[in-house]
Amino acid sequence: MKKSFLIIIMMVVGISLFAAGAAESAAAAKPTTLSVLWFNDANESDVFLDTIQDYLAANPNVKVDMQVIAFNEYEQKLKLMISGGNPPDVARITNNHLAALGPSLEPIDSYVSNVEEVKKQFMPASVAFTLGPKGEMLAYPTEATANGMIVNLTAWKKAGIDVKELSKTWTWTEWEAAVKKVIAANDKIKYGLALDFTPHRFSTIMFEFGGSFMNSDQTAIDFVKKENIDAINYVKHLHDSGLVPKSVWLGSENPAELFQAGLVASHIGGSWLINTYNSNVKDFEWCAVSTPKGKINSSVPGGKFIASFKDSKNKKAAMDLMAAFSDKKHNELYCLNTFNLSSRLDSDVRYPSNVGDFAVFQSDLSKTPAFTAVEWKDANVNKISATLREQIVQVLLGNITADAAVRAVQDKADSL
Repeated sequence: MKKSFLIIIMMVVGISLFAAGAAESAAAAKPTTLSVLWFNDANESDVFLDTIQDYLAANPNVKVDMQVIAFNEYEQKLKLMISGGNPPDVARITNNHLAALGPSLEPIDSYVSNVEEVKKQFMPASVAFTLGPKGEMLAYPTEATANGMIVNLTAWKKAGIDVKELSKTWTWTEWEAAVKKVIAANDKIKYGLALDFTPHRFSTIMFEFGGSFMNSDQTAIDFVKKENIDAINYVKHLHDSGLVPKSVWLGSENPAELFQAGLVASHIGGSWLINTYNSNVKDFEWCAVSTPKGKINSSVPGGKFIASFKDSKNKKAAMDLMAAFSDKKHNELYCLNTFNLSSRLDSDVRYPSNVGDFAVFQSDLSKTPAFTAVEWKDANVNKISATLREQIVQVLLGNITADAAVRAVQDKADSL
C-alpha cells in the first residue's frame, strides 16, 4: 500500500515537473517581435538583417520589425519614443547618443554571466563610451570609427604630387601649399578640403592644434584656450581663402557629395566613408591618407553601438539578439560587409578591398590621445557641441571673433 502510494506521489511530481518544464519552454518560445530602430551611413540596415539570419533561423519565435530613420531625424525620433514610454527594443546608436541617452538605456550586466569578460572582448576606448556612472555596460560596441582624411588620388597625381608619400610626414602648412597646386592643375577641382558640418569633425583640427574641451584632469569644461582659438581661426582662414567651400558650414551642401562629384581634393570625414566611396565613386581614384599634423597627430575616436532601453517591451529577447550579433563571428561578418572597423579586439576582418585605407584610419586612431575619447563621452561636452557649431558659424560670417566664440562656449558650459 505504501509502495503504491509512493509511486503515485512520484508520478504526480513527475507530471508536475514535466508540466512546469513544458510551460517554461512554451514561455521561452513565445512569439516575440522585436522593434528595431536603425540609421544608415550606407547599407548597415540591410547588412544587419543579413548578419542575424542564422540567429533568427535558430530562434523561429523571434521576428524583427525594423524601422530605418534618416540620421538627421534619428535622435529626435528616439527621444520622442523614449519620452512617450515606447522605446524600441533594439536601437543602433552613436557614442554621442550614449552620452545623451545613457539614463534611458538598459544595462547589459544582469543579462550576461560575467560582464567584465564581455568588456575585455572590445577595444578599451569603445568600452569606455558604454560605461554608465557606476561602471555598468549600457551597450554593445559594434564598429569603431575614426576621423581622417580621404583624397582624390587622381587629382593629386595630375598635379605631380605623390600624396601617399607626402602625407606620411606632412603638416597643415605643407598640405595647404600642396593642395593649392592640385587645384591649379585640375579644372574640375574647386576646393582643397571638405570639412563635415559637425563639432566632432571640427574637433579633429582642434585636437591637432593642441586644443581640448576640458581641463587637464577632465573634471570640467575649460574651453577658453589659445589652441582652441587658433583652430577656429584656421578654419576661418580656410574658408576665407576659398580652400573650403562656404556652402557646407554656411549652407546645406553635403561634403561627401562634393567629394564624390570630383570637386574637392580632400575630405575630412569618418572611417565609414570608405564604404560610401567604395560604392559610389566610379570616376576617379581615391585613398585615405594621414591627416596633416598640427602640434600633434590626432583623430577622434568614436563608434556605433547597439542597445536596449529600460522601458523596452522585450528586453530579454533584445539582449539575447544583441549578444549574438556582437560575438566575434557576427561582428566580423557585419564589419566586413559594411566596410567598417571592428570594435572587437579579436576580430580578423578580411576586407576584399581598401585594406590600405582601413590601415591608415587605424594608424591615425592609434596616435590619438586617450583624453579625446573621454571628452567626447562627457555629457556636458555633448551639451555644448551645438553652441560650438553655432559660434564657429558666426566667426565664419565675420560677426564675432574666435576669442568671443570660445568665451560664448564657456558661458554655455558654465550655465549647465
